[in-house]
Amino acid sequence: MPLSPLGEPPDGLTAGRVSGLEILGHAVANITPSAMAAVTISLVAANAGSFTWLVYLVVGAVMWLVATQVALLAADTPAAGSLFVYFARAIHPLAGVIAGWSMVGGYLGALLAAPVLAGLFTAKAAALMHIVVPAGPLSVAFAIMSWWLAVRNVEIAARSSLIIELVSLAAMTAIGVVTLFHHGFVDPVQFDPRNFHWRGVLRAGTLTVLAFGGFETAGNLAREGRGPAGSAPKAMTASVLLVGGFFVFMAYAVVAGFSNHTRRLGGTIAPLNWLAVHENTPVLGLFADIGMATAAFSAAIATFNSIARIMYSMARHRILPVQLAALHPEHHTPVVALGVLGVLATGFAAVMAVVHLPVLEVINLFGIFTSLGFLVIYLLALIAAPVHVRRWGRRIPALSWAALAIGVPVLLRVLATNLYPPPPFPRDWVTLAFFGYLFLGAAVFLWRSRSDPGCVSALAEGISGD
Repeated sequence: MPLSPLGEPPDGLTAGRVSGLEILGHAVANITPSAMAAVTISLVAANAGSFTWLVYLVVGAVMWLVATQVALLAADTPAAGSLFVYFARAIHPLAGVIAGWSMVGGYLGALLAAPVLAGLFTAKAAALMHIVVPAGPLSVAFAIMSWWLAVRNVEIAARSSLIIELVSLAAMTAIGVVTLFHHGFVDPVQFDPRNFHWRGVLRAGTLTVLAFGGFETAGNLAREGRGPAGSAPKAMTASVLLVGGFFVFMAYAVVAGFSNHTRRLGGTIAPLNWLAVHENTPVLGLFADIGMATAAFSAAIATFNSIARIMYSMARHRILPVQLAALHPEHHTPVVALGVLGVLATGFAAVMAVVHLPVLEVINLFGIFTSLGFLVIYLLALIAAPVHVRRWGRRIPALSWAALAIGVPVLLRVLATNLYPPPPFPRDWVTLAFFGYLFLGAAVFLWRSRSDPGCVSALAEGISGD
């Protein structure tokens, strides 16, 4: 399609398509809180032990501080590229490219995992009803359907996300309530300081940051929102508070349900199903599987939308090939970017169906790559917000200083814990791959700055509709 000198398609993303509540649903779907209770809590508990609930509480508070700073940037700079654009203007174009690069790579891990999880939990739900359905073909089908919906209609995806997540969260919360009713609502073991181990808690922090990751994707729909201009920033902070409370409660209930045997919990791929059967409420396990399957499907759609809009924005600024900025002539969605993502998601689901790799292990490796990306962009956000405020001639708010003072040390400590001592294989290779990926992003920026200096200056100054 014809492009302007700045790489802009003549028709941009359509404004007024999604409401503030739908943007909240989009953010919650990208966070996918159901995955924490159904899968990732096992990985966190394996490291944090009986104080898993505290990890979610502390990291949740830090992530709320981060969310306030990202929301501050989003309020002044609504853009489909979100952090890519925010950091480029507040700090330096290189910071924006690193953020955009990290977001595309990080969200891609979530996108590849989501259809696989949807297929896995659909097959598990069918098995509880004595129906045998192979998970592999279901995963491929979910990948194709989520791609088609993302191309077809962003409103349907955003509108359905919050409803689907709330239904799944209600089923999982019911399991937690039943578990605590049987085991007692006060579990002294989870408050005993003798069970607290710093290194395990800090190592668990990386996967816990991943659990909150995704709130910033509300900014990807800011250009397509309707109603108050602050809908996207409010959705960022509200989504963190909403899922944070759920995380703390479910962490406490699940560890109590496993009688604080966190090693056994760490090796359980579906802890909620185990609890539902153990507490003689198998129907809740069925609901949890259905809820997780639908939530993963919703997350796949939401992640398609988020990554495609970041790629779209980076292509408009000529950091990525300009062809990725092409929009569907009827639906006005980034059809080329979505096509590339669709091939990757469907291809990965097909490979997983054939090779039968351990799903929990694969998701763990994806989680490490994705969470390292989140650590990078959230650290940059804590720096970018006060810099942005000063450049606009405003006084830096106390909350920004608090976020810097608390958030930066916590995130740096979590990052350092996952770098030294070097993690065992294959985690060490995933970590190296992440930093190699960042180096590639920086190399792309340097190449573009030499071959096309105009795109760098345009990125720093901003263009309409980015």
